[in-house]
Amino acid sequence: MNEHTTIRRPWAIAALVFLAAAIPLGIVWPLSSQAKRQTLAARAASVAPQSPEARRVATQIAQERRNVGFGWADIGAAAVGMGLLIFAATNRPRSPWGAVAAVAPIIYLVLSAAWMAVSRETVPVLRLAAASGAMAAYGGVVLPLSGRLKYGVCCACLGTLALFFGLWEPPLPKPIPIRKPLGTMEAVLLRALPGWTGHDKRLDEATEKSLGADEYLNLELKPPEGDYAVTIFVTYNANAMSKVPHVPWVCMVQSGFRKVSMRQDELTLERMPGREIKPNVLLFDPPEGMGRTRALIFHYFNVGGVYTWNREWTRVLATSGSLTGSYLSQTQIVVYFEPREGEDPTARGSKPYQRGLEMLNLVAPLLEKEYYPSLNEAGGG
Repeated sequence: MNEHTTIRRPWAIAALVFLAAAIPLGIVWPLSSQAKRQTLAARAASVAPQSPEARRVATQIAQERRNVGFGWADIGAAAVGMGLLIFAATNRPRSPWGAVAAVAPIIYLVLSAAWMAVSRETVPVLRLAAASGAMAAYGGVVLPLSGRLKYGVCCACLGTLALFFGLWEPPLPKPIPIRKPLGTMEAVLLRALPGWTGHDKRLDEATEKSLGADEYLNLELKPPEGDYAVTIFVTYNANAMSKVPHVPWVCMVQSGFRKVSMRQDELTLERMPGREIKPNVLLFDPPEGMGRTRALIFHYFNVGGVYTWNREWTRVLATSGSLTGSYLSQTQIVVYFEPREGEDPTARGSKPYQRGLEMLNLVAPLLEKEYYPSLNEAGGG
């Protein structure tokens, strides 16, 4: 046995100690997940079967079931790693290959613990500390090995990474409930708009299911003068990784409207100093045979307090909050109007644009101050 294949026993013993510490922590984690499942099952029995709350609880139960599986797999990985290191420390012929193989369960333990440690709960953080300690000590084991053995370690690392991420799914975000039901905005806005009338019109069951929102507002408003009626449509999902709600350039077209133009305007709202919103501004012509009423729409997303007009960027922002939790909201201000000769309704000084801006200046600050939660207060990061 030459120096290039001799295992450094002190480092192997240190790695063994950390792996041994990972086993009781691995036992605690699935037991705590099992207790959470029982609590969630009791909650599921107390809510309406098809409600958004029931769907959230069902996905949380599924996640806890996976956590139990990962916990028991962690125990097995720690035991296998210990066995391989003990074999490697014997320094018998071919025993260095035991050290090479030991990288697989150790890497797995680090990956398995890392994504849960973001929650900063005590057990996941201790699991990551034990796995990281084993990984650091393992570095001392493989450092003196020959180039061929180190190549084997690299191959085992890559294989473990590929297998783990092939089986692993991103954790479900922590739901961040809205502070107040969106339906309460009807009374607030009508008080802020003297002379206006309107009501929050509920969607049919099929549309609600397709929308997939936990909360929504579909407020149809009529001004006292009769012109430039407005619909305020807001959705809220406590889980940012929910399906991105239907967007107007899809839904309006499916309803027969014809999209004339779409752009993004940077707006600074009077009641939101220091915050800019860059909504989509869309103009639609009515369906054939449905009169002359056109629609000007201001539309944007809010993902965990970040405003964006871009649907794809919304998906990226939602994924970035998958560990700590985030919410997803969509706002549409729709202004209906009869065309006037010589007027460009998308011009900032036009009456349709000013009406939409007036409503946006009411709705956006109201949502920000009274409805959207603070992620820091909600424990969301």
